Amino acid sequence: MIGRGALRPPRRFGANPLAVDSAALITTSALSAFTGIVFWTIAARLIPPDELGVQTAVLSLMTTAGAVAASGPGNAITAMLPATGVEFRRTQLVHAGIVVAAGALFAGTVAGVVGGCTIGDGSPGSVLLIIGGALVLALFAFKDTVLTALSAARRLPLLNLLISILKAVLLPLAVVASLPAGAVLATLVSAVVAVVVVVAMCRGLLDRHPPAAAAARPHQRRALLGFALRDGTASLVSMGTLLAAPFLTTWLAGPVQGAILALMLPIAAGLDFVSTGAAMALTKHLATAADQSHAIRRVWLLSQAAVALLGVILCVAIAPVLFGFFGHGYDHSTLWITLAVLCLGSTARVSFVVWAAVLRARLATRTLLTTNATACLVTVPVLVVCTAWWGSIGAAAGAGCGSAVLGATGAVGLSRTVGHRTARTIRGEAA
Repeated sequence: MIGRGALRPPRRFGANPLAVDSAALITTSALSAFTGIVFWTIAARLIPPDELGVQTAVLSLMTTAGAVAASGPGNAITAMLPATGVEFRRTQLVHAGIVVAAGALFAGTVAGVVGGCTIGDGSPGSVLLIIGGALVLALFAFKDTVLTALSAARRLPLLNLLISILKAVLLPLAVVASLPAGAVLATLVSAVVAVVVVVAMCRGLLDRHPPAAAAARPHQRRALLGFALRDGTASLVSMGTLLAAPFLTTWLAGPVQGAILALMLPIAAGLDFVSTGAAMALTKHLATAADQSHAIRRVWLLSQAAVALLGVILCVAIAPVLFGFFGHGYDHSTLWITLAVLCLGSTARVSFVVWAAVLRARLATRTLLTTNATACLVTVPVLVVCTAWWGSIGAAAGAGCGSAVLGATGAVGLSRTVGHRTARTIRGEAA
């Protein structure tokens, strides 16, 4: 007698794990974007534009160094850890953490020297602040990928919301207490709290959700280091230009223009968070997909539609209301144009973000590195020239140029990937 479930068709990939992780990561991103907007709105009200521009430039250097250091190892464990036996996970996480810390110290040192020679006074204290901030923000960025790789992404929304609330509370306290660089201090203190919480959480997560025997893959330290180096370099040449844009704008066009760009980036980042959240979940689950083409196509189309719709809502409905809270030190036309151009860039970049997730899932980071390096050769000169001419609007346009190049490349890559898989599936069924 045939059991009731014997004839039941296999569940399509994404009905449970991909959907849950995607929803958790996108919710986390949405909350981070919203609370980031609140934080920088408070900062714009409490801190004069000239001073805020310098603080955002310092944070830009810290964030760039930290994000680049965390990106490679973070993406490596997202792709590798779910298929690693539980007895090796602690060792793999420790190795990845060491790579993050080493990369943050190196990148932070470079950022500290650059910052000290351009926007700072060149004192050892300011250089050490940037180095330390880069290390803290690298570990802060790394925590999201750790929880995702350990199948605990659903814990991220509440955690990041509480940390963002803490940051928003610390900012006015720092300003009232006349502490120097209040926005920088609030950001770093809240990040340290988040890292400590995640370290405590990881102890109970390492032994959960072991991989199936057929899906288990041994990953040696050399494979992790190679993945992290290639992916981290790719992130440097793609993501680094956008993250460093507030610093570059402050240096080339003045602190007020740098503050305008820094205020608009968290708003536009909400669009990037949608696509990167779905892409991170795709990287984690693609290896076990029953129908990879269907999973890729669905994430691509839904992410593209969601980002385009949210971009229109941001520019038309939310931005005019939000700008009224910034005070009189900012030109609203410049704010709106800068935001609109950034949103266009985020929309153009979606296909590349999804394609990069597919490449990471297949450990094809050399292709990713080559693509990002080529796009960087186009983006950086355009970004520098446009920023020097048009300030925050030029920086957004320069970054948008790079996003368009990457987006077109990603669209071609996804079309070939989905088309190749579909054609192979049809041939297999016909046979």
